[in-house]
This record gives sequence, structure tokens and C-alpha cells, in this order.
Amino acid sequence: MNIVNHGINYFDNRFLMFVLDQMAYDYEKAGKEVIRMTLGKSELPPHPDIIQAVIDAMTDFKRSALVFPGGLPELKERLSQHYKEKHNLDIPAENFIISVGTSTIFRNLFYLFLEKGDEVLIPLPYYSLYHFSSLLAQAEIRYYKIDLETLQLDRDSFERNFTDKTKLVVINSPGNPLGNFLTRDELYFMDSVVDGRAPIINDEVYDNMCFEEQSPSVMELTDAKSVFITTNSFSKAYRMYSRRVGWCIVPDELITPMTVIQHHTLLTTDPICQYGAIKALDYQHEVDYLRNLYKGRRDYTLEQFETVRDVRAISSTASFYITLDCSRFMEKQGISTSLELATRIMEEKCVATVPGSDFGLPRTLRLSFSCHQYREGIDHLVDFFNSSIR
Repeated sequence: MNIVNHGINYFDNRFLMFVLDQMAYDYEKAGKEVIRMTLGKSELPPHPDIIQAVIDAMTDFKRSALVFPGGLPELKERLSQHYKEKHNLDIPAENFIISVGTSTIFRNLFYLFLEKGDEVLIPLPYYSLYHFSSLLAQAEIRYYKIDLETLQLDRDSFERNFTDKTKLVVINSPGNPLGNFLTRDELYFMDSVVDGRAPIINDEVYDNMCFEEQSPSVMELTDAKSVFITTNSFSKAYRMYSRRVGWCIVPDELITPMTVIQHHTLLTTDPICQYGAIKALDYQHEVDYLRNLYKGRRDYTLEQFETVRDVRAISSTASFYITLDCSRFMEKQGISTSLELATRIMEEKCVATVPGSDFGLPRTLRLSFSCHQYREGIDHLVDFFNSSIR
């Protein structure tokens, strides 16, 4: 079979998170109990009222058979109302495009803005979606850094790597995997560098998972010189991971292109799930509960890893994740890759973690807070690192 790979080595670009999650599944099939710290998928089901809204839509054929390629008008209207309530922003309903999560949205946006040889500027570390979407578009990838010590934007790297060839910029705030977020001053700095020469996509999927203070939204910037596109999803804080409802907020000139792409490649996001999403927006107290739960797990991780000499837990200020800097440990133990380290942990402790290579940090591991055995998993990891010291 002659597969056109467009220069992509698919094996080397596996999402290692799923490699470890598959390994966990295989262990479980063999009768072993595994603590999964892999997917950013809450261990808690959606609120019963959200589930009931899904069931009600499923049993109502008129609603369950609706087809709107750009999203249900009712959901768009509710999202418009939500941004007015949360940010005091007046965003017309037609500027929301609904899709099956945000991954397809990124793929479509990259297709619209990038041609072979164009440059795209993404954060380092990055969420792997940005990297792979760049490869699919055959774009040249440049990176700006988030400092692993301060979790602040490396302004020099951003300014240095934005060039006349840059056709798209990606922001992830709050970020995955670090759980950092960009300050209002940093956002204005980025806007001043870009100066309207390229659109900026901000992935805000963790904007309601900030532990100490709320991250600013690019939508709140006044007098911005650049065009901003915002993406978000119901997968995380509303615990609808497998229901796959996401959205983006686009300028007027993108409404038709984004909708027409979905005419032909999606047809519709499941209306049953969209009705669940409409109901979810009424349950902000559920978001608060989850945020406090995961903040406690963040705090426990930091406390326990103070006893580990060669591994540093990088304090997360938001998101579902915390990152372990394992550089010194890997060097002392002769471990060459984060996949090798994650595999060894699975073999010895039956704890599934995510290799940092997924995010451009090959000497780290990412842990997801969304595991009901989370504290037990942290205890196993601490024991692994401490007992391996020689």
C-alpha cells in the first residue's frame, strides 16, 4: 500500500499518552490494578442533571436528529450569554463554531492559515495537537519558551522566533502540561510583537481550572492590534470528555470557511451531546468543586515530592496537570528517554504516567490529577524515585 506520508514519520509521532494508556489497559486485562495518571479525563461523571439532559435529547427524535454543521443555534446563543455573564463581553452567537472537541478545530484552522513552508509559532512546551497539526499542514515549526522555573513567558524567544514568515501563532493559557498561565502584560507584549501580522489562536480549555487566581482571557484585551481566535471545550471542567463538544470564537470572515469545512468533513456534532452542553453551563458550582479537588491534589504532590532528591515537581497554577522534572534522576540512572522512564514505572509500580516527549520536554513526566487513586499513585511514584537512588 502506497501511503503518502507528507514527510511525517507516524511511528515517531505517536501520542505517547495513548501508548501508556494502552499499556495500562493491557495490564488490567491481565488482572493487574493500574493507577492511571494519563488522560485529562475526570474520574467523576457529569452532574446527573447534565446526564438527564442528554437522555432527554436522545429520546426526543426531533432534537436528536438535528443537523447543524456549525453547531446548534441554542448552544451558540447560550455560549454568547455565558461570555456576557463571565467576561462582560458581547459576542454574537454566529461567531461561535461548534465541533467535536477542539482538536478538529485546530486541524481546520491550521489548514485555513498555513501552506507548505509557512512558519507557525507555538509554545515550548506545547500540547501535542499544535505540533501535529503543524506537521499535517507541512508548516515550519518555531517555538517560544515558557520558563520552567518561573512559568513565565520567555519574551526574547517569542520576539526572536516571530518572523516575517510567521502565518499563525498559538497561545495555550492556562497551559498543558505546565499549568502555567500568561499574564495580561505578557498577552499585550505578544500582541505588540505580532502587531496584526498573523492571527493568534488561544487555547483556553483550562480557563476555569485556575487554582489561586483567574487567568486573563485574550477576549478581554482592549485595543489589541492582532486578530485573536479563542478555543474551548466542555471536556474538562464539565466532565464531558467523551461527549466531545468544543467551540471556537472567530472573526466574521472566518465564519463561512470554518462552517463550510464542517459541511463536508463533519456534517454535525452530535446534537444529543450539545443539549448536555447547554445544561452544563448552568452548573458552575460543579466547576468550583472540581477545581478545589484538583488543587488539593496539586498541593499533595508538591508536599510529597519535597522528599525526593532528584525529581522536582513544577508547581502548577491551573489545569488538570503537574509536571515532574526528572532530568537529574534520568541522568543518574542512565535512562535516555521519558518513554523508557514511564515504562519502567509501569513495570515496577503499575502507575501510568505520560512521557514528557509528547510536549517537547523529553526529560519530564506529566501527571493528570483526574484519577480517584491519585494520592496513592503519588505515594507509589515517590517510593519509586527514592528507592531507585544508588
